[in-house]
Amino acid sequence: MKNITILFVFIFVVFSCSSIGQQKYASHQVRDGETVSSIANKYNVTVYEIYRLNPEAKGNLYPGLVLILPGGKSVPGGSEISADGKYVLHTVAKGETLYSLSKKYDISESEIKRYNKHLYSAELRNGELVKLPNKETVVVDQTAKPALTNRKHIVKPKETKYGLASMYGITIAELETMNPGIEDGLQIGDIINVPDKSYAKDAVLEDGRFGFYEVKPKENLFRLTQRWDMTRAELMKLNPALEDGLKSGMILKLPKSKLGDETAVNVSSGAIKLADNLTNKSTKNIALMLPFNLGKTEVDTTDVRKSVIKKDRVMNIALDFYSGALMAIDSAKALGIPSNLYVYDTQYARGDGKAGNDRKIDNLISSNDFSKINAVVGPLLTSNVEKASQLLRGRSIPVISPIVPNVAMSSNMFQSRPDDEILKQEMLRYIKLQGKGKNIVVIADSKHQSIKNKILAMYPDAKVVFPKSSDNGSYLRASDLTAKLSGTIENWVVLETNDIALISNVTTSLSTQISESRKITLMTTDKGSAYESDDVSNITLMKLNFHFPSVDRAYGVGQESFIDAYKEKYGYVPSSYAVRGYDITFDTLLRLAAAESLYDAAAAGYITQYVENKFNYVKDPVSAGYFNTAAYIMKYGQDLEEIVVEIPVENTPSSFLKD
Repeated sequence: MKNITILFVFIFVVFSCSSIGQQKYASHQVRDGETVSSIANKYNVTVYEIYRLNPEAKGNLYPGLVLILPGGKSVPGGSEISADGKYVLHTVAKGETLYSLSKKYDISESEIKRYNKHLYSAELRNGELVKLPNKETVVVDQTAKPALTNRKHIVKPKETKYGLASMYGITIAELETMNPGIEDGLQIGDIINVPDKSYAKDAVLEDGRFGFYEVKPKENLFRLTQRWDMTRAELMKLNPALEDGLKSGMILKLPKSKLGDETAVNVSSGAIKLADNLTNKSTKNIALMLPFNLGKTEVDTTDVRKSVIKKDRVMNIALDFYSGALMAIDSAKALGIPSNLYVYDTQYARGDGKAGNDRKIDNLISSNDFSKINAVVGPLLTSNVEKASQLLRGRSIPVISPIVPNVAMSSNMFQSRPDDEILKQEMLRYIKLQGKGKNIVVIADSKHQSIKNKILAMYPDAKVVFPKSSDNGSYLRASDLTAKLSGTIENWVVLETNDIALISNVTTSLSTQISESRKITLMTTDKGSAYESDDVSNITLMKLNFHFPSVDRAYGVGQESFIDAYKEKYGYVPSSYAVRGYDITFDTLLRLAAAESLYDAAAAGYITQYVENKFNYVKDPVSAGYFNTAAYIMKYGQDLEEIVVEIPVENTPSSFLKD
């Protein structure tokens, strides 16, 4: 353990820092006779800048098209401040590297990757736009002003933030501003700050007839009474806080018969806090198997060790994962869960082949005592984790596959990363639950006909657009789409392809057809690497309200305590592997404290979520192993921020696992 700790310290030296300027976006609506060149001259910008921010304008400029333009003088280094001031949008210049950007903007390389996830596996490209946190500007949310507080409230069973916000006539943002630390939820017995005036006797919906609704910006009382076919008096009787006026973000209590699936607030997202259900606080013994490859760092100088670590990607992943696991041990200890972490170096080497690496796992397990181990997290790589599961199956020791999504399942295997099929099924479930009343249009190439057929089985009236083939890939004519889109109801366009040319063609065509009367949402069941291509505009995807399934969510608001604690301990922002190490290890410890074993915890149906990852282990009737079926539906918000889309929770049938 000492050698691993010393080794881990060396990875922290690669991050450093500087300062930036500011710039806002402007917009321009194209008029008859205008060209890209004339617009560029008018605003004193280059044609390149217009095409970079508006790739859909290439060869398709038309009156009424709204262009995003740099507002004001350009900032040295190709940087712009996003419209809300939260981010710096930097255009990569020739010769720039992650290291040089980290120096320029006073952030770490891992933090750059955090906001641009494709950089975990792809190289920085000349001319690409990267998003960075803006450390120069603090943006104050004027909609979330803290209410005056001179009263305390003790949280009772079944009370939620939505119920309390409704009870006291405030927004969720106001409640969280008054009580930092409740972003992840409430616990029974918490003492929180609330306004002096309450509008209801309690915060619990007394029966199943009622639900909550969060008021959206620009909505007014007359519009809401018309939508729900209620009188003003009926609405105010259920929500006395309306006597002080309606405001954006306000939580209203309404009969469920008035709330459609698309408007009802999903209070819990199905996830529970296992910290509220801890019954088994005996000492937990966790084995962590990771490829540290300590032998590679047994060299004479620190500089050589640093060089080895920087070049070995697998070792970097292992070190980051380990750092997150250590944080999880500390978090569990704070909840009264004692644990022992046994760390083993699997010494993976690609050149040794499957047989050689399997022998290392065999030797590691046979030469150590696993009799008291409650769960094994790892190894990281496919063949290694399968070998560990095989050797420990006879002792019923659960083995959690932490990274790879496809492993050979057996009765003691827990596949923690949902595979592509589960992601597709989750997106189809979302379409099934929320697609009613939408004009659904399906575009699928020849390789994705099964998804098209599944959507048609759910919605026989869905429209289908058939791509045409050419030497340069598949394509659609704009008229092919126009005939299928509705001008009166919302259009959901499901695009199923990995063809970059077709994705670019469809997204550009759709973006030209958005208007006040024609709303378009683009979605896919498989957001593959094709969407990371330079030919696919993220800004266009943002305009199309792009929806897609994801294994994880981007951490941000509500996770500051974890991020700050990690930075204080290690000196830099956690990578996605560090966060995954934390989430998996913490979830494992809490499940062991909420049940007698991981098997019992899975049988109890616990759905949990932490910083980035979500877990719902379901037993596969064929292999008897356990799949994590929990995934997120994400959408692109302003400034390309990825936002979680809440959907109703259903029991997951066994058929969910097998197509």
